Amino acid sequence: MGALALVGAVVLMLAYELRETQRLRQQLERFESETAAALAESARSAADARNRIARLEEELDRVKESRAALDQLYLELTRGRDDAALIEVERLVTLAEQELRVTGNVASALAALQSADARLARLERPQLVNLRRAIGRDIERLRAVPAVDLTGLALKLDQIAQGVDAWPLLAEVTARPARTAQTRADAEKKGVEPAADGFSARLRAWLAREFGDLVRIREVDTPEALLLTAAQQQLVRHQLRLRLLDARLALLARNDRLFRADLAEAQTLLARYFDTKHPAAAGAALQLRQIAQATLNVELPALNDSLGALRALRPATSR
Repeated sequence: MGALALVGAVVLMLAYELRETQRLRQQLERFESETAAALAESARSAADARNRIARLEEELDRVKESRAALDQLYLELTRGRDDAALIEVERLVTLAEQELRVTGNVASALAALQSADARLARLERPQLVNLRRAIGRDIERLRAVPAVDLTGLALKLDQIAQGVDAWPLLAEVTARPARTAQTRADAEKKGVEPAADGFSARLRAWLAREFGDLVRIREVDTPEALLLTAAQQQLVRHQLRLRLLDARLALLARNDRLFRADLAEAQTLLARYFDTKHPAAAGAALQLRQIAQATLNVELPALNDSLGALRALRPATSR
């Protein structure tokens, strides 16, 4: 019995030790897995840290490159007050040359050259004397160019076109203001006769005095102008207005040939179909004659002196 008890005790001890061994083995395996997971996480963290460090290094390199470019740009922009002013002078001269070549705007080109000359006047560099002289010569050439007020002429054409509907046509029946009985009696009492020679002149004066309320005598060079219907009258007004607007467009485009053709056609329509003895129509005809005297094609000088002086100066200033 004692031997059996001893064997049972030994078996129990062995079973306990086996369980402990298994528990320790499980703890060891769990520890090993946790350790592996921690090592993997550490490896991932290290890889992420290396990637961030690499990105930061790349960003730092880009910042260094940008800083170097900015430093270079700053050095170029701050080469000196005189060099910066000279760059501005070159820009103004180029702008003046473009204004003359593209738009023909003498006033803008002159203003640009005068601004360039004012900037050069504030510099104290002997090598810029020739450039100032060249710009001065070009300024004098521009001042000698005849001024053409295109905007003013265009406004006049607009005003004339707006008044077309108010001008009387030769085909329109317009009655003269009625003469009062007192006026006729005064004329008969004084025996007033018009100062005209010839039978036709006396006849017209007599008809005007006796039948002025009913009869109107007009001298018309184109009898067909008296035969226009109402629709044709509106067409004539519309045609004249279109010719005036076309002349304005050609004026702004500096197309001298079209401008003169449209203006001549407008003057012909006005003289043929409208009553040019009417004050408004007479004033419009006078304005059209004055506008026709304007010169559009003005020979513009080239800024060769200023541009040549700048080209000659550029190699010297770049050294």
